[in-house]
Amino acid sequence: MPDQFDPSIDTAANDPERNPGHWRRTLFTSTAGLAGISRRVQWLLLVGLSLGTATVGWSQIWIPTSAGTNNEWQSIACSADSRRMAAAAVDDGFGNGGPIVVSTNAGGAWMQTSAPTNQLWQSIASSANGSNLIAAVEQNPDGSPGSLFISTNAGRSWKPIRGLTNFWFSVAASADGTKLAAADSGMGDGLIYYSSNSGASWVSNTATANYWTAVTISSNGASLAAADSGFGDGLIYVSTNSANTWAPTAAPGNQWTCLASSADGARLTAANSGLGDNLIYVSTNMGNTWVANSWPTNQWSALASSADGTHLAAADSGSGDGLIYVSTNAGANWSATGAAGLWSSLVCSADGSVFVAAASPGGIYVLSLTPALALARTGTNVVAAWRNLASADGLFLQQNSDPATTNWLRVANQPQLTNGFFQTTVPLTFSTNIFFRLGNAGP
Repeated sequence: MPDQFDPSIDTAANDPERNPGHWRRTLFTSTAGLAGISRRVQWLLLVGLSLGTATVGWSQIWIPTSAGTNNEWQSIACSADSRRMAAAAVDDGFGNGGPIVVSTNAGGAWMQTSAPTNQLWQSIASSANGSNLIAAVEQNPDGSPGSLFISTNAGRSWKPIRGLTNFWFSVAASADGTKLAAADSGMGDGLIYYSSNSGASWVSNTATANYWTAVTISSNGASLAAADSGFGDGLIYVSTNSANTWAPTAAPGNQWTCLASSADGARLTAANSGLGDNLIYVSTNMGNTWVANSWPTNQWSALASSADGTHLAAADSGSGDGLIYVSTNAGANWSATGAAGLWSSLVCSADGSVFVAAASPGGIYVLSLTPALALARTGTNVVAAWRNLASADGLFLQQNSDPATTNWLRVANQPQLTNGFFQTTVPLTFSTNIFFRLGNAGP
């Protein structure tokens, strides 16, 4: 075992996530409150000079945020670090239109925006910093086609796109929020529209008119994918030139309900329900080939993908088992999480450590994948390291001699961030057992 963790050497041997044999990792997990949302904490027993050994997976606890549970949340979006969130409701639960709400503290508190509340909001998308938003209305309460709305100040104010109405079903935004895509449900012209200037002007695509249920866009706005509901040709299309031309992928015809993309647009995940085969399909090459999972099968309503496409989540609409499944290996394996609901939308942080789910009706929930706490001894000190994940936001290294205490002491040494890892050195006390954990700053 190495004397210390040196993140300046970026190799698998020195990565506690990839090579836990060189490290001693967390032994137990628990929960603690932070910003209105319970946060997981981890601790590890240090006995004399010998470090306790065990590895830990991720929590399966979805934590409800303070968002209203009467609203029929239809779509949710978040910034790359998941701190900023925006959610749109199709109904307030009482037969009226729904609000658009935003959070600046990872769902700890929500604020209703100035977006009109007499609209049936269908889809919302966000730039990577959460400042630029696009929201779509499928249809107005009178049945007429809906509009697209743009916000450039994190939802504080909204303006409709004039002269462009359709039965919008899905929208997407590039990382900087200047490249936008919007797809019609098929009740209108069945086209996909693209903007390269933050919505100032739009052009329609050359893809076959269809009944689109989902559209995605890469971080640079050049690569797009779109899925048909099965009421059209049931295919998935891709564009590699900013929606100038489109081509069908090798995905089989299906009743596609949701689609997710990696940041570069190469890794695609698609799912279907209803009269389809109820499977989840993954492509690593922009749809040239697809692999379907053999389990689980469900009435899939939503998907989310990390920026690299390795961390995925899939939600059932409630017509199946009502659960949300997570994969941390690009869809090769899936694990059911402890959540059941009428799920309508999923999103995740860029690193895939924080997932956010919305129910219709129901609330908005957060699932965080706990960063592993790794310890290594160097002389009379212990070096603690953990990956800089979005789920680590607001967590600090704490220590105590009693793991049952409610008065954990924050380690005074400030961690240094190097090559994606926080690292700090703590002097050892050999007269007693020491427990370390990642937790919030309070007791």
